Formats: sequence, C-alpha cells, structure tokens
Amino acid sequence: MAKRWLSWTMTLVVAHATAQSVVVDTITAMQPWAPYAEFTFPHVTAPGRTELAQRINRDACIGLLEIDPDTAKGSIFQLAWGEPARGLSQRLNSLTWNSGQPLPELLTLSFSGEGCGAYCEGFTVHYNYDLRDGQRLKFDSLFTVKGRTAVDDTLRKHWQAVVKRQIRSIQDSLDVAGVSADNRARWEDALNMYRQCLLERTDQRPYVADLEPRGQELRVYIARCSAHSDQDMDDLGEVNIDLSYEWLGPYLRPEFASLFRK
Repeated sequence: MAKRWLSWTMTLVVAHATAQSVVVDTITAMQPWAPYAEFTFPHVTAPGRTELAQRINRDACIGLLEIDPDTAKGSIFQLAWGEPARGLSQRLNSLTWNSGQPLPELLTLSFSGEGCGAYCEGFTVHYNYDLRDGQRLKFDSLFTVKGRTAVDDTLRKHWQAVVKRQIRSIQDSLDVAGVSADNRARWEDALNMYRQCLLERTDQRPYVADLEPRGQELRVYIARCSAHSDQDMDDLGEVNIDLSYEWLGPYLRPEFASLFRK
C-alpha cells in the first residue's frame, strides 16, 4: 500500500470572495524491484467537498498512471512500474510534480518525467482543474464557436511566424562559408522537416499540446514538428504562446469567463 505522509502542502487563496481552498498531499511509494526508485503522486482534498477532490484524484491517476484508484488492487503505481517477472515493461522511468493555484478557482498539477512505450521520451504536462466542479479543463471546451475560430487563427499565425523565422535562421546558417558536412546535412534535414510541417498544418487547426494558466495569461503550447526519431535536429520544439486573460475574455464561454479573472 502506498505510504501517505501527513505533512500537507496547503494552497489557500483569500484575495477573491469565492476562492476555493484545496490541500495537496503527497502519496509516496517505493518500487518493489530494481532500481527501487521512490515515486510520489499528488492527493487532493477539499474541505467539505469530498466528491470534488475524488473527481480530481481519479482523473489525475487515470491520466498519468493509467489506473483507476477507485478499483485498483495494490499500489496506484503498479502499471507505471511494470513487472519484470511477468514481462511487463516499466511505463514511467521517472515522475516529478508540483501544484499551484494560479487563479482563485483553478488548481494546476504539473507533471514531468520520462514515459516509455515503443520508446522512452521526456514530457511535461499540466492538468488544470476547475475548483467549482473538479473537471479538468479542455482547450476546445473553453471557447464559443466564434471565439474558438478567433483563438485558433491567432495561434496559427503566431506558430507559423515562429517556424518561418526558424527556417530563415537555418537558411542563413547554410549560407555561411565553411559549414562542415555534418552540420550542413543536419540543417538541411531540419529545413526539410520544418517546411513539411508548415505545409501539412497549413489548413489544420493548431496542434495544442498543453495549457498552462498563469497569473495574467494562458500559456498555450503548440506541438513540435519532430517525430521521436527527429528530435535531435528539432531546435525549436514546442512553441509556447501567451494569451492574456483580457484578450481572451470576449471569446470564452460564459461559464468560463469568471474563471479566468484574478
């Protein structure tokens, strides 16, 4: 059974009359076989709002650990650890997290680690919960129909401008005399990757990979151009774009408009 520490990290917001208070505890467990790594995971409680906290905890466990804590037999980390004796590979080599309440009615759980499937790759992701009902925010659900079109257009134009700037930078590097054969080959491959990425996404909605609510703006992460095998030549990676809450206001659905206010 996972060991639960009694030292709680409490986040209280008092600057807003309707602010919700939550408590974020730490569940800690030791992997029962080599490399015997210690894993931790957040456990949320909300005084007087048990169902809300349970909804958040269940969603986070299913999303990150691929296990339902309400029905799991044994540790919530059992799928993440794998089981060598049964030939089950470890799904998470590492996992760290932190919590924050960037806005009075919003809880963010930020996770970073290395996940494994066909290959292993690092990741960072933000789970953002509406403390009025415990639901995790989804990009597409935040906006009116017209609002989503306006936001998509802004994100697309910004992302395209960043990628085009990267293409120009690579072209300038290729024009410099004395570029080594290895560097030239790498930059030419990167150039082709970014050009193909622009072409493929020309008429597509922005590939939103993650959302990070901050104090005054919503940071939106647009997915990188590279596949796993191309990461070494992708110096750009994910592109983050900050949209101020003031600018977003007219495009939000009414039920979310009050959420994104200080």
